[in-house]
Amino acid sequence: MSDRTFNLNVVSPDRNLVKDLPVVAVGAPGSEGAFTALPGHVPFLTDLQPALMWYRTPDLTVRQILVTGGFVEVLPDRVTVLADSAEYEGEIDLERAERAAQRRLTRVKVLKEMVDRGEISITEGEVEIKKVEIKLHRSLARIKAARKTNR
Repeated sequence: MSDRTFNLNVVSPDRNLVKDLPVVAVGAPGSEGAFTALPGHVPFLTDLQPALMWYRTPDLTVRQILVTGGFVEVLPDRVTVLADSAEYEGEIDLERAERAAQRRLTRVKVLKEMVDRGEISITEGEVEIKKVEIKLHRSLARIKAARKTNR
Protein backbone atom coordinates (compact mmCIF):
# COMPACT_ATOMS: atom_id res chain seq x y z
CA MET A 1 0.00 0.00 0.00
CA SER A 2 1.41 3.40 -1.00
CA ASP A 3 0.50 6.90 0.15
CA ARG A 4 -1.80 7.10 -2.87
CA THR A 5 -3.82 3.96 -2.06
CA PHE A 6 -5.69 2.42 0.82
CA ASN A 7 -7.23 -1.01 1.35
CA LEU A 8 -10.86 -1.88 0.68
CA ASN A 9 -12.85 -4.71 2.24
CA VAL A 10 -16.45 -5.46 1.28
CA VAL A 11 -18.16 -8.19 3.30
CA SER A 12 -21.73 -9.48 3.31
CA PRO A 13 -23.21 -12.37 5.31
CA ASP A 14 -22.89 -14.56 2.18
CA ARG A 15 -19.35 -13.78 1.10
CA ASN A 16 -16.30 -11.59 1.12
CA LEU A 17 -16.47 -9.66 -2.18
CA VAL A 18 -13.30 -7.60 -1.76
CA LYS A 19 -10.44 -8.35 0.61
CA ASP A 20 -7.53 -5.96 1.25
CA LEU A 21 -7.67 -4.58 -2.28
CA PRO A 22 -5.48 -1.49 -2.82
CA VAL A 23 -7.71 1.27 -4.23
CA VAL A 24 -7.35 5.00 -4.89
CA ALA A 25 -10.98 5.97 -4.20
CA VAL A 26 -14.28 4.55 -2.91
CA GLY A 27 -17.74 6.04 -3.32
CA ALA A 28 -20.74 4.84 -1.38
CA PRO A 29 -24.37 5.79 -0.59
CA GLY A 30 -24.30 6.93 3.04
CA SER A 31 -27.39 7.80 5.02
CA GLU A 32 -26.57 11.52 4.81
CA GLY A 33 -25.82 11.29 1.09
CA ALA A 34 -23.23 9.77 -1.20
CA PHE A 35 -19.58 10.27 -0.33
CA THR A 36 -16.15 9.62 -1.81
CA ALA A 37 -13.27 8.46 0.38
CA LEU A 38 -9.64 8.97 -0.62
CA PRO A 39 -6.38 7.83 1.03
CA GLY A 40 -5.82 9.68 4.30
CA HIS A 41 -9.53 10.44 4.69
CA VAL A 42 -10.79 11.60 8.07
CA PRO A 43 -12.27 8.63 9.99
CA PHE A 44 -16.03 8.20 10.12
CA LEU A 45 -18.72 5.55 10.34
CA THR A 46 -22.08 5.69 8.60
CA ASP A 47 -24.90 3.42 7.55
CA LEU A 48 -25.48 2.56 3.90
CA GLN A 49 -28.53 3.09 1.75
CA PRO A 50 -29.51 0.57 -0.95
CA ALA A 51 -27.62 1.71 -4.06
CA LEU A 52 -24.47 1.17 -6.07
CA MET A 53 -21.12 1.81 -4.46
CA TRP A 54 -17.92 1.97 -6.50
CA TYR A 55 -14.18 1.72 -6.18
CA ARG A 56 -11.25 2.72 -8.40
CA THR A 57 -8.04 0.70 -8.50
CA PRO A 58 -4.57 2.20 -9.14
CA ASP A 59 -4.83 1.24 -12.85
CA LEU A 60 -8.04 3.39 -12.93
CA THR A 61 -10.40 0.43 -13.32
CA VAL A 62 -13.78 1.21 -11.77
CA ARG A 63 -16.02 -1.54 -10.38
CA GLN A 64 -19.52 -1.17 -8.94
CA ILE A 65 -21.20 -3.20 -6.22
CA LEU A 66 -24.86 -3.03 -5.22
CA VAL A 67 -25.18 -2.79 -1.45
CA THR A 68 -28.61 -3.02 0.14
CA GLY A 69 -27.79 -1.47 3.47
CA GLY A 70 -25.28 -2.05 6.23
CA PHE A 71 -22.40 0.07 7.49
CA VAL A 72 -19.14 1.51 6.21
CA GLU A 73 -16.12 2.49 8.27
CA VAL A 74 -13.70 4.92 6.67
CA LEU A 75 -10.20 5.19 8.12
CA PRO A 76 -7.13 6.94 6.65
CA ASP A 77 -5.63 3.61 5.51
CA ARG A 78 -8.72 1.48 4.77
CA VAL A 79 -12.44 1.34 4.09
CA THR A 80 -14.51 -1.54 5.41
CA VAL A 81 -18.03 -2.16 4.14
CA LEU A 82 -20.28 -4.49 6.15
CA ALA A 83 -23.23 -4.87 3.81
CA ASP A 84 -26.60 -6.48 4.49
CA SER A 85 -26.16 -7.92 1.00
CA ALA A 86 -23.75 -7.10 -1.79
CA GLU A 87 -23.30 -8.17 -5.38
CA TYR A 88 -21.33 -6.93 -8.34
CA GLU A 89 -23.53 -5.00 -10.76
CA GLY A 90 -23.22 -7.71 -13.43
CA GLU A 91 -24.53 -10.38 -11.06
CA ILE A 92 -27.96 -8.80 -10.59
CA ASP A 93 -30.88 -10.81 -11.98
CA LEU A 94 -33.22 -8.11 -13.34
CA GLU A 95 -36.21 -10.41 -13.85
CA ARG A 96 -35.94 -11.77 -10.31
CA ALA A 97 -35.69 -8.24 -8.89
CA GLU A 98 -38.75 -7.14 -10.89
CA ARG A 99 -40.77 -10.12 -9.64
CA ALA A 100 -39.74 -9.38 -6.05
CA ALA A 101 -40.73 -5.72 -6.41
CA GLN A 102 -44.12 -6.68 -7.82
CA ARG A 103 -44.75 -9.13 -4.95
CA ARG A 104 -43.86 -6.45 -2.44
CA LEU A 105 -46.09 -3.84 -4.08
CA THR A 106 -48.96 -6.33 -3.97
CA ARG A 107 -48.23 -7.11 -0.32
CA VAL A 108 -48.34 -3.40 0.62
CA LYS A 109 -51.71 -3.08 -1.15
CA VAL A 110 -53.10 -6.14 0.67
CA LEU A 111 -51.88 -4.89 4.04
CA LYS A 112 -53.50 -1.49 3.49
CA GLU A 113 -56.78 -3.19 2.56
CA MET A 114 -56.58 -5.35 5.70
CA VAL A 115 -56.15 -2.21 7.84
CA ASP A 116 -59.08 -0.52 6.06
CA ARG A 117 -61.31 -3.55 6.73
CA GLY A 118 -60.18 -3.71 10.37
CA GLU A 119 -58.63 -7.17 9.98
CA ILE A 120 -55.40 -5.89 11.53
CA SER A 121 -54.77 -2.85 13.71
CA ILE A 122 -53.44 0.36 12.24
CA THR A 123 -50.25 -0.01 14.29
CA GLU A 124 -49.70 -3.61 13.22
CA GLY A 125 -50.42 -2.64 9.62
CA GLU A 126 -47.99 0.28 9.71
CA VAL A 127 -45.22 -1.93 11.12
CA GLU A 128 -45.78 -4.64 8.51
CA ILE A 129 -46.05 -2.12 5.67
CA LYS A 130 -42.77 -0.50 6.77
CA LYS A 131 -41.00 -3.90 6.73
CA VAL A 132 -42.27 -4.60 3.22
CA GLU A 133 -41.37 -1.08 2.03
CA ILE A 134 -37.76 -1.57 3.19
CA LYS A 135 -37.56 -4.77 1.14
CA LEU A 136 -39.25 -3.00 -1.78
CA HIS A 137 -36.65 -0.24 -1.64
CA ARG A 138 -33.91 -2.89 -1.89
CA SER A 139 -35.63 -4.51 -4.89
CA LEU A 140 -35.96 -1.13 -6.61
CA ALA A 141 -32.25 -0.44 -6.03
CA ARG A 142 -31.45 -3.80 -7.67
CA ILE A 143 -33.69 -2.95 -10.64
CA LYS A 144 -32.10 0.47 -11.06
CA ALA A 145 -28.58 -0.99 -10.87
CA ALA A 146 -29.38 -3.81 -13.31
CA ARG A 147 -30.95 -1.44 -15.83
CA LYS A 148 -27.96 0.89 -15.57
CA THR A 149 -25.62 -2.04 -16.23
CA ASN A 150 -27.64 -3.30 -19.22
CA ARG A 151 -27.66 0.03 -21.09
